[in-house]
Amino acid sequence: MTFYVLIPWFLLMLVVFQHAVLGTVFFHSTAVEISLVLVIYAGLRMAVLKGSILSLLLGLMMDCITGVSSGFYALIYVSIFLMVYLVSSQIYARSTLFVVLFTLCCGFVEGIWLLVLNKMIYGTNILPDLILYFLPQLAIVSLISPFLFKFFHRIGWLHDGYVRSS
Repeated sequence: MTFYVLIPWFLLMLVVFQHAVLGTVFFHSTAVEISLVLVIYAGLRMAVLKGSILSLLLGLMMDCITGVSSGFYALIYVSIFLMVYLVSSQIYARSTLFVVLFTLCCGFVEGIWLLVLNKMIYGTNILPDLILYFLPQLAIVSLISPFLFKFFHRIGWLHDGYVRSS
């Protein structure tokens, strides 16, 4: 029950920290997307109901903060969570290199989703922006993801007490 009470507040603080504080540190040129790492962590370490709720809430909060069409990030984060959850029983997610590469792959999936959704809904090609801004952001997020995994693991109610991917 604690999870369902604490998670909206935790996610709100995370999204505000991600956009306000880290945006200021990087002069709003590159956003460090901690939320993507949390969705990947949830896919590897949480039950499907809790992780889906976390991903959906986080996606909706990202939609509100970024101002994109309602549902972009909600759809992207839930699909990434489900993709990671489905493969989590087949992978060993303890290696630092694996976490970095897996985060990089999931970030590419997010970029492809953004590209496709923007093309379908708005009719715009955001590929140059993805290359210029998204790839450096993805490199930074991938490199700090092992540290974020350790941080999320220390928060006891963010995982089910076991690693499914062993």
